[in-house]
Amino acid sequence: MIHLLSFADDVDLLAITQSLWQHKIPHRVRQLNGEQQLWLQDASQAQAALALCTSNTSPNVNKTNAAGSLGRAKTWLTGSPITALVLMLTLLVALLTQLGELLTVVAALTFYPMLFDTQIYLVTGFEHLWQQPWRLISPVLLHFGWLHLVFNSLWWLDLGRRIELQSAWLLLILLVSTGLAGNLAQAWQGPSLFGGLSGVIYGLLGYMWVIDRLSPPRYHLPQGILVFMLLWLLLGLSNLLQLVGFGSMANMAHLGGLLAGVVVGFWHSVWTNKTTK
Repeated sequence: MIHLLSFADDVDLLAITQSLWQHKIPHRVRQLNGEQQLWLQDASQAQAALALCTSNTSPNVNKTNAAGSLGRAKTWLTGSPITALVLMLTLLVALLTQLGELLTVVAALTFYPMLFDTQIYLVTGFEHLWQQPWRLISPVLLHFGWLHLVFNSLWWLDLGRRIELQSAWLLLILLVSTGLAGNLAQAWQGPSLFGGLSGVIYGLLGYMWVIDRLSPPRYHLPQGILVFMLLWLLLGLSNLLQLVGFGSMANMAHLGGLLAGVVVGFWHSVWTNKTTK
């Protein structure tokens, strides 16, 4: 890869990245040392990429720190609206449910409905999904504890924005497909109270891993991140994490989301390779 250009942190590069992908120029945007760096996969495409950058660049550098912060927030919201919306919904749900403690609110978003009597019961089966289809996806917004919320929010913010800079529709497809797959896989294991963005995050990682190996690389995730997340998944499946005090984990949701992301990545790479021939 070659470093083509650097931009200030508050410059919106969405138009540039969309234009480069439309012209089939593989690239990546890296955020280093308070600036955005544009890297190209193929040095022979540098001249064409420079021309596209020139025609699409509209920097809006702010003069004061306060204005700069507002500018960066506005750029982030307008450049990554799906990432921002899901993050805000997740934080709102965490606030309304008191991080999963307020079960009367949690019950509206769980995969299995809850009945409140002298004890709390989960309504088993799948018949309720015909009348309440949102329960297929809504558990991804539920989080139980600060560690759960912060861990998933940071991963979503990083991975979601990386993908959305390439395509908002792609991120939406991945969110729905990996969320559905993760929730259904966890529900298939048996009735339980579960939630979180972890299955989606594993799906995004699986997608990135496949697409970077079967198509021109665009995400370049460090190998260490993938190894760590896979080890974490295996530890969860082995129940060792629960034994050492991490609590129960929705391991099947992680696995289901990962497999769905791999499938989407394989499909997308095949489609991309066909259209570039």
